[in-house]
Amino acid sequence: MSAHRWPDAGPAVVSYGGSGSTGVARLREHLREPLNTNVYALMVNTVVSSALGMGYWALAARLYPAREVGTGAALISTMMFLSNLSQLNLNGTLARFLPGAGARGRRVVAYAYGASCTVALVLSGCFLLLGPAVAEGLGFLTRTPALALAFALCVAAWGVFTLQDSVLTAARGALWVPVENTAVGILKLVLLVLLAGALPGVGIFASWNLAVVAALVPINVLVFRRLLPRLGARRGTVGLPARRMLARFVAMDYLGFLFMQAGTNALPIIVTARLGAEANAVFYIGWLLGTSLELIAYHFGTSLTVEAAADESRLAAYTRTVLRRGFVLFAPAVVALCALAPLLLALFGTRYAADGPAVVRLFALAVLPKLVVVVFVAVCRVRRSVGRVIAVHAAASALVVSLSVLAMGGLGVTGVGVAYLTGQLIVAAAILPSLRRLVRRAS
Repeated sequence: MSAHRWPDAGPAVVSYGGSGSTGVARLREHLREPLNTNVYALMVNTVVSSALGMGYWALAARLYPAREVGTGAALISTMMFLSNLSQLNLNGTLARFLPGAGARGRRVVAYAYGASCTVALVLSGCFLLLGPAVAEGLGFLTRTPALALAFALCVAAWGVFTLQDSVLTAARGALWVPVENTAVGILKLVLLVLLAGALPGVGIFASWNLAVVAALVPINVLVFRRLLPRLGARRGTVGLPARRMLARFVAMDYLGFLFMQAGTNALPIIVTARLGAEANAVFYIGWLLGTSLELIAYHFGTSLTVEAAADESRLAAYTRTVLRRGFVLFAPAVVALCALAPLLLALFGTRYAADGPAVVRLFALAVLPKLVVVVFVAVCRVRRSVGRVIAVHAAASALVVSLSVLAMGGLGVTGVGVAYLTGQLIVAAAILPSLRRLVRRAS
């Protein structure tokens, strides 16, 4: 820069500073909007939790014998499966009704925890009686009453731990979700190292659950002493529906959840039954990578439910905002995941890199119509139209499962990806007119 240019530099710098200040102010205003805060906090939570989870299992494979890793994975998978059933999909109910519960918020959360724990203990008891007869590898759970009781309590504790995230989000404390889960993830890693060799057979399971139990007390002290009282003091709360109506909402929303599980988490089971365990290994890794974006899509739906439940008059505006920002985020993310699929799968071995990229890409592409479905389900929850929630999940699952069975014969595991993408596109196309009419009201 020459000397004679300096006089012009002053105004340019001032102008740039003003523009920067405006940009920072807009960013702060953007982040103060609870709808945005919730989404970004839950997105960070997904990324960090996924990274810590991969690190946990990579470390477990180095510290523990293969047999103990297999047993620990089976125990944790079984615990999470029973816990998911036990939660009665109360995450959706809490997201819908807790923001407007006012002073009754504590009671709502306590009832949700109590119901989940009760069902968890009942289901765990049934599993401990019948499970070992089906899965001989888990028979050691019933060898001592203490171990059986510990397993049942862990199922209940995991349910409360999972419901906490919905409580934090609904009570305008979503920023605590990544903090909580990051702390638990790090503690799990520390305990994994400390317990290596100390607890043969259950060291992995113990490290996982001791970290979870340690988080229950401080988080719920925060919830019941700070967040819920603050929520109860908010003006303009809409209150809770009658108990019968609330019970009907929970029951029907749970039925929709079960249908959704049939069209998502049941896919690896179907692949194993039709194509065998080796084919499922390739499918499972590709499926996990491809559906990673769906977790973020569900966070968009949760945030929409929470904020629109607190002020239903803004449902249309919130819906348009979530759809616009969702597609802006997911479009480049899908392109990136499709391009990086071979490289990511190469980390797992040459077999995965050769046969898995198509699966990753198909499930990644499916997140675009899936976002439409997730947002529509959130809108239905806000409007208490749970019958539509059931219809959407049932239709999607029926299409995905039936098309998967048909396509696997000729296309193998790739056929499941084709079926999943096709099912989501058909359902999204069917509900799009209703969603479009709602969004236009915000214009």
